[in-house]
Amino acid sequence: MIVLVLLGLLVVSDRFAAAYAESRIAGEVQKQGFGTRPDVTIYGFPFVTQVLDRHFPHAHMTARNVREGPITISRIDGDVRDVRVGSGFRKGTLGRVDGTATIAFGDLAKVSDQPGVKFSADGPDKVKGDVDFGIASGTVVWQVTKVGRNQIRVHPLSAEGFSLADLDQDLDFTVPVDGLPLGLTFQSLSVTDKGIELRVTGSHIAFSG
Repeated sequence: MIVLVLLGLLVVSDRFAAAYAESRIAGEVQKQGFGTRPDVTIYGFPFVTQVLDRHFPHAHMTARNVREGPITISRIDGDVRDVRVGSGFRKGTLGRVDGTATIAFGDLAKVSDQPGVKFSADGPDKVKGDVDFGIASGTVVWQVTKVGRNQIRVHPLSAEGFSLADLDQDLDFTVPVDGLPLGLTFQSLSVTDKGIELRVTGSHIAFSG
């Protein structure tokens, strides 16, 4: 019975140490370009040994509603490796971050030339939506691609209800994606049911309060 009680206390203290470290790291990381505090989960047990070493081999980070220039990224999810912190958790490094940044269809519409359009997925690299120019209306299919180092191009491919010949330029737009939090870089994209999903990465990322 005593052994069980001691084990229970160890688990509780270990979990407390984990919660403390997650909160401190999240607070410092927030200062690196996040409008709100991200959620940080650190993996591994026992945890106290990681705190003593100030080294966390594996963690996960989630941030929501991140403002990025003209666009809002609804969610960033990152798998984080090799987190090292200094005394007091006031500075440290993230060895490697691999994850996704999702732009919801509603936020994509806000930066288009047709803010009233309701985008939806139409394949791994296409979206579709209904547009109304007053004198003409119909359904348009756009192709979504990464162009240059940090831009998304949304280019019309076809339309039903009117001809693209005279309206192509009005429906073609680009979205800049630079200055991501933590210096993350945008590598590729795909279209999902939730929106435009960007693959983002970063390495040897320093953070400091």
